[in-house]
Amino acid sequence: MADPNAESCCQPLKEEFQRSKFSLHHEDPGVFCRSQWQNGERNLIWVLYRWLLAAFFAAGVIGSMMQDFNGGRWFIYLTDWGFTLCLFTCTYGAVIATIYYFNQSYFAPGHCALKIYWISHYTTSVLSMLITTVFWAALSLTMPEVAGELYNLWCHAFNSICMVFDCFMVAYPNRLMHFVYPFSVVLIFLMHSLIYYWAGGTDIDGNRFIYFALDWARPGLAIGFVCASLALICCFSLVAFGIYRLRMSVYNCCGKRKEEAPALKATPNESSPTV
Repeated sequence: MADPNAESCCQPLKEEFQRSKFSLHHEDPGVFCRSQWQNGERNLIWVLYRWLLAAFFAAGVIGSMMQDFNGGRWFIYLTDWGFTLCLFTCTYGAVIATIYYFNQSYFAPGHCALKIYWISHYTTSVLSMLITTVFWAALSLTMPEVAGELYNLWCHAFNSICMVFDCFMVAYPNRLMHFVYPFSVVLIFLMHSLIYYWAGGTDIDGNRFIYFALDWARPGLAIGFVCASLALICCFSLVAFGIYRLRMSVYNCCGKRKEEAPALKATPNESSPTV
């Protein structure tokens, strides 16, 4: 006989492989504007949290550009693409949360602004995990002298820590088929690196590549890096979905406990004598 618990555990994953899961429409606009853990529709702490997160990334991006702009070469790196996306996503989310705090009926179901936020938050979260993993697993070995600097920790460690934590805090659902959005961003970057190489572009040290592992003068290494990056995006999309399912499991578990507590208090003591 099949185990019903195992079946229910696998069911959400099976349901993700449908054409409708590519959609960015959601009937409840509030899930993009509030936290999974707040009580009620409005929560000032949530709005302040969103602005603090935006300010954190704004300080990082501005400081990084002031330190390492290098005639515009700051923009050639995937790290800085991801860092900028963190700033955009968190600022955009703060604006949406603020609007919703003052007017809960402002956003209609399927509002374009909410679709943009859904894409950007999901893409940024998956991309942050990719950037952190690739940097510390491979690229940091080629630049040990700067690996421990504050900027590198900020954009190669704190980025994914903050975004993964935020994935536990937001209320919007995760769709496995949305992997196409971070996949597309990485694909665009890889094409950009090839065009940059053909155009004679150099990194800040004058090398004919953006990253050592993405040196198109050695196509075997570069193509291997491309394949690994695209495969990792798919893996981290699955991780993001797992984080969402874990969040919902914890939330449902906590919700059941809250419902059971008042019920236990209201239950009369059966062992007490009847008068």
